[in-house]
Amino acid sequence: MTREPGSTLIVCFDGLRRDRVTADRMPNLARFMAAGVDMLNSRSVFPSETRVASTSTVTGSSPGEHGLVANQFINRQVVPEGLFNTADHDHLAKADAAGILIDRDSLGQRLARAGKRFAVVSTATAGATAMMSYGARPAGQPVFSVHPGVGTPELMREAEARFGPVPPAATPNTARLDHATRVLTDLVYPDHRPDLAIFWMSDPDITSHGFGLDAPETITAQRGADAAFGRILEWQAGGEGPQNIMVMSDHGQITGAARIDLRAALPEHAAWLSPGYFSGLYLPDPTRERIAAAVERLTREPWCGLVFVSLPGEPGGSVPGALPAAVMGGGHSRSAPVSFTLRAAPPSDPGGLETCLFAGGIAPGGGMHGGVTRGELSTVLAAAGPAFRAGLRSEIPCWLPDIAPTVLSVLGLPTTGMSGRVLRETLAGVAEAPPVVERRSLEARLGEHRQGVEQWLVEGRAITDHGWSTGPGTMPA
Repeated sequence: MTREPGSTLIVCFDGLRRDRVTADRMPNLARFMAAGVDMLNSRSVFPSETRVASTSTVTGSSPGEHGLVANQFINRQVVPEGLFNTADHDHLAKADAAGILIDRDSLGQRLARAGKRFAVVSTATAGATAMMSYGARPAGQPVFSVHPGVGTPELMREAEARFGPVPPAATPNTARLDHATRVLTDLVYPDHRPDLAIFWMSDPDITSHGFGLDAPETITAQRGADAAFGRILEWQAGGEGPQNIMVMSDHGQITGAARIDLRAALPEHAAWLSPGYFSGLYLPDPTRERIAAAVERLTREPWCGLVFVSLPGEPGGSVPGALPAAVMGGGHSRSAPVSFTLRAAPPSDPGGLETCLFAGGIAPGGGMHGGVTRGELSTVLAAAGPAFRAGLRSEIPCWLPDIAPTVLSVLGLPTTGMSGRVLRETLAGVAEAPPVVERRSLEARLGEHRQGVEQWLVEGRAITDHGWSTGPGTMPA
């Protein structure tokens, strides 16, 4: 098959921490990262949740710009009572029909307008797949999902006819990854010849949630994902597929230590709370005074982590004890006036894992993400092919919104409307000065509660390296 100039495949390993990519666990990925361009200081967005991350990846913009502000949040225009859940395909469809799902164009929409071919093959959740493929289905671009009703009907029927039904979900999810790999290499590329494709693997994320980051099951899941990637590399080396491959992860994980019942802990706010490790507090009348009172209430609690605010009419404003959500790439009109993480703690031993409190979803000891510890924000990002430099270890900070403009640049397409940066320092044949990088620290304090974030400013645009917090008492066990 003739490779299209600039054609690129993005491969995502969901939930993969950079420091867990070792030659023992993931030899194919480790070799790939060493041979191509490896972006050492790549970071996720905040909140570091999958549907937020996938939307930031395909829109080239931050959550405060595209408007999918959390995995779940309060949106009374879509769900009059309860939570708007981005894992629910019906919720997404209702928001989209009302024009209040996302506020930036996606890769699927941009490529369709340019007359380019785009495809998605995903084993991620229905919601994450819907967001990474946003706009692709209406434009006739092929989408494969392991979940019913998400993929394009023609591709789903053809995949089942050739390869049989989708295997049942499992942890590790290797059978589904192997099935999707065959769909990618044996159906999508030969039949549709995409200029850009996304292949999203649900492991090690889902297995890490169930067993923990260094459990034998999770190591097996990593090896299964790596083996699938190895087959993709062999297929490409045989003359098939795209010219370029970019690998990424959407976030990392840390260890969930103990569960907190936030509705019980905040009974006066329970009706307007979107609880989780990352939580939103939607005050019915969010005046500055009420926002300040809510922040003061939160910072008295030993389970409270970092606190952020979105003051109506004041994008960069704050109150004592909090930081503006805008400095983290947040602060959309759909964002909560007050948002916060649960408390996290640094590793107790060198090379160990951070721990955090969480609200539902997993058992203690399982992997968790959504916050701003280094283990959650540090991601994998590397690329190889004629468009990229070889053997480069780039220390220039970058984050998920930089992926889309970079691949669009490789395809010769405009990036207008994206806030992400084209990673020119990684591209072959580009000779220009590296971007100016500065460092800043932001802190807030109220009573015994302290918090801070460490950020880079790359050409004036903030990328969060990590955050921290301390509070009254010890972290609940």
